[in-house]
Amino acid sequence: MFVHYETEVSLPMAEVERELDALRSHLVSLAPLAYLDGEELRAKVGPGGPNLAKQVRLEIWPSQIHRSGLIYPIRWSAVGAESLFPHLTADLIVSHLGLDRTKIVIDGTYQPPLGHLGRIVDRVLLRRVAEATVKGWMDTLADSLSNSRLVT
Repeated sequence: MFVHYETEVSLPMAEVERELDALRSHLVSLAPLAYLDGEELRAKVGPGGPNLAKQVRLEIWPSQIHRSGLIYPIRWSAVGAESLFPHLTADLIVSHLGLDRTKIVIDGTYQPPLGHLGRIVDRVLLRRVAEATVKGWMDTLADSLSNSRLVT
């Protein structure tokens, strides 16, 4: 199943790139978004804030230059009861909109859990949950980027 969401931040693209690279490298620069558990980056994602959130293992790979901007391949999977939650594989696309505007897009796919039954439930209900989860994570990412401007 496909998911897509986009948002904008009032930051230059170079600053967004530095922050995302810091997230990858240091794993602490965006503390509200993710935290380190051993050597693993984890985040809480969910459709309704922290009360309905599930802890996920978050993987972010180095950016690749593409005609649409910088692409960070990402993946998340549930921590605990993995077979009951979808796995997301996506591209986080960062593109220049102007001197102080950057667009952040997530384009990805997820596999609903529980095989054929999961696909049926996804069509009826879980698709909206997945979309709300991705939107919530992206909004948290945008807020974190906007509130953690680097001092240069």
